[in-house]
Amino acid sequence: MAYKATVIPIMIASPGDVFEEREVIREVIHNWNYINSAKTKVILIPAGWETHSFPEFGARPQELINRRILKDCDLLIGVFWTRLGTPTGKSESGTVEEIEEHIKAGKPAMIYFSSKPVAPESIDANQYSALKTFKVRCKEL
Repeated sequence: MAYKATVIPIMIASPGDVFEEREVIREVIHNWNYINSAKTKVILIPAGWETHSFPEFGARPQELINRRILKDCDLLIGVFWTRLGTPTGKSESGTVEEIEEHIKAGKPAMIYFSSKPVAPESIDANQYSALKTFKVRCKEL
């Protein structure tokens, strides 16, 4: 049966090395909807760069993501594993820029760091070092 609901867009912010984690976040959100949306009249909608963006000219790629996706999201879930991500020209990574912009807008963010095992030889030392520095900074946000 149809019903009216409040839709809450959720930005999933992450670098490219956490595909599985992004899928788990989407699955958890969808499961929450299946169980709770009819009763609460709230629907959570996951959004992210890999599902809600497309190639476009006219601005920095991250600026387009911020303008087209991030600005309309009410909550942000950030997830990291071994990489901080690709620099944007404004921030040390697109994910960091999304988190900072979201928090600057006064919106809540939840940041997670995966402890999944990793083959040491697959780690980019510079990325991992930048990630550790950012993790310390998160405690101050």
